[in-house]
Amino acid sequence: MQDETRPKRSCSPIRRRFAATSRTAGHILFLALLPVCLSAAPAAAEDPPDTPESRIEAAKTYIELVPVERMSDNVARNIMLLVPEEKRALFRQGVSEGLAEANIEDIMVKIVANHFSTAEIVAMTVFYGSPEGLAIQKKLPGYTADISLHVIPIIRKSVTDVMEKHFE
Repeated sequence: MQDETRPKRSCSPIRRRFAATSRTAGHILFLALLPVCLSAAPAAAEDPPDTPESRIEAAKTYIELVPVERMSDNVARNIMLLVPEEKRALFRQGVSEGLAEANIEDIMVKIVANHFSTAEIVAMTVFYGSPEGLAIQKKLPGYTADISLHVIPIIRKSVTDVMEKHFE
């Protein structure tokens, strides 16, 4: 859901950055910083080697930045909204015990390394370490809760209707 107190943004991110300054000052600053950006571009463009070992190392760094506990808590919290209120405490306890027994961090490192290249993992790490990435991480629980409450029941009903109509 969009924050209705903030005006909609119709200009590019670069222009938003310069919105507080005059147009001329923004152009001068851009021209002054352009050589710095261009000199850094070759280093940023070089991808790290994509080996199983480099993927594992990059995945470990990523998982340190985006802890598995936070992800699993968000998932459990959203699923818990679908559990009857009188059974939520039992559900929470069971999930906590199950997560404690499993070595989820090592499993997640292997999954990340299996699905993404080293460069992609590094990019995810950079993104989730940025102010925007951190802000998105904070907003994801509410976002996924809204999906759990509003979209999943619609999908469940549609699947049930199709199953009853065509597969019984």
